[in-house]
Amino acid sequence: MIRAFVARLRLWRVAKPIQVALVNDYEIVLEGLRALLKPSEREIHVVEIDIKKGPRRRVDVTLLDTYGEIEDLGDRVRALAANPRAGAIVVFSFSDQTRAVRHAMGAGAQGFISKAVPIQEIIDGVVAAARGERVVLTRSSQRAAIDEALRWPGREIGLTERESELLSLLSTGMTNSELGRHLYVSENTVKTQLSHLYTKLNVRNRAQAASLASQDILGDHRRRSEPVD
Repeated sequence: MIRAFVARLRLWRVAKPIQVALVNDYEIVLEGLRALLKPSEREIHVVEIDIKKGPRRRVDVTLLDTYGEIEDLGDRVRALAANPRAGAIVVFSFSDQTRAVRHAMGAGAQGFISKAVPIQEIIDGVVAAARGERVVLTRSSQRAAIDEALRWPGREIGLTERESELLSLLSTGMTNSELGRHLYVSENTVKTQLSHLYTKLNVRNRAQAASLASQDILGDHRRRSEPVD
């Protein structure tokens, strides 16, 4: 019985790959995610990548990568969930804190997947969400095992993933207190992380760091949608 079910599931996957849209604020992040999913095209077919927008075509799953998220996560999820073309919303995040998971799921996400889980679990989670299942996959103990394709901009110059995310938020004008609430850390932690960030970038203040990020480290993050096929 179980073998027959698994066989039917495999046939369904081969015959009808999941249509997926990828959404994030930064093109470099989406390209990494698309590269990660490419070997699994028979199961998951990326049909669109979107910068700061929802999908333009109807898809089975919208995978929202939260790196550098500027808007409140709940608002972003609710906006996508209200889009009839978006299908099931799955949040894909470096964070796996219980508060972030509850926030996303409460806003209408069908799933929440940590970037620390193995690739096959990511694939299985997206497929399950497309079938209408609620999916939560987190594994904080394996953050060091994140796939190379998903690693953050700036890692090659020694930035941690949190420093990279913090750098991407500097242009928003958030105060240290607002940055702390956004990243689920204290204001003092933000101040410490900013100090380390400035030292690594060899800059003195936020304006210099943000300028360096937009010109080099994070690159362009144009507001556009890109069909893949």
